[in-house]
Amino acid sequence: MNLNTRDQQIFSAIMRFYCDGQGVAVPSSRIAKQNGMAVCSATIRNSMARMEKLGLIYSPHTSAGRVPTLAGFKYWFGTFFDLQHVVDFWQPCNDSLIQFTHYISQKYKVCACVGLPQVTSQAIFRVEVLDFDKQNWLILLLDRQGQSHNVVITKPLEANEKIRLAFNGWLNTVFAQQTLAEGLQRMRAMSATAPMFCHGSLAQWTRLLADKLGSENSIVVGDNYLFESLKGSEQPCIGTPLLSFVEDKLAFKRGLSVILGDDMPFHGFEHLLILSAPYFSQGVYQGRFCIICKKTAEIEALINEFTALG
Repeated sequence: MNLNTRDQQIFSAIMRFYCDGQGVAVPSSRIAKQNGMAVCSATIRNSMARMEKLGLIYSPHTSAGRVPTLAGFKYWFGTFFDLQHVVDFWQPCNDSLIQFTHYISQKYKVCACVGLPQVTSQAIFRVEVLDFDKQNWLILLLDRQGQSHNVVITKPLEANEKIRLAFNGWLNTVFAQQTLAEGLQRMRAMSATAPMFCHGSLAQWTRLLADKLGSENSIVVGDNYLFESLKGSEQPCIGTPLLSFVEDKLAFKRGLSVILGDDMPFHGFEHLLILSAPYFSQGVYQGRFCIICKKTAEIEALINEFTALG
């Protein structure tokens, strides 16, 4: 589908004015008044009529302006944005990723959802067992970048410095160069080799580590912005099921992707869309960041936020 240069300019204006957070039908007079548009309202109406025949826009009622159709949205994203090269290789640290999630949600009043790296898939470089207080030890599971997962466990009754150091050494043998998931399995398999006074508590400690490290690995911010604008029966499914669907649909796809709600299998997404970008750590894929918003949200500004990430 090809539009001439003038029709493209008018179509772009319709999309920009409609996707401004308000979602109001766009009249020809509003387009004619914008800077750089050196055509009259009659010319714009003729252009709109051509685009309406092509199925890109429609008039919601008599004498109204125009709003984009589903085909119009697809044409806009496919023609006016080089999405494949937007945020092509994003490598934020976890803290920056979480800060960006809150920033986007609060600034644009949208829902942001991010799949954090699976904790159990991270490789352990070393383990430290520290005295925390009279009753507890603190276990630090550190990767090569120095990031740690911290778990407090109850000391055995016989605990002393010698036992602590022995248990520290045993954990380093168990977890050395292993992922957390593998390390937990090795804790169970190698339990007979643990220091003597740790045997009684080892099963409890292993369960505690498994519970701590197997916790929810996604966060959702700003879902209230969606729920406020939708009827109760239309409330969409946000969170892990959504991220799993997006992961499967966009597997191996780089850059910024758009999924229109009409193409989603979940109820309540018909008036929504998803902007999704993968992120990496040291060249390795980690997860996906998603913005779930109404089709009338400030789409161009949101895409520009990703562009600024480089």
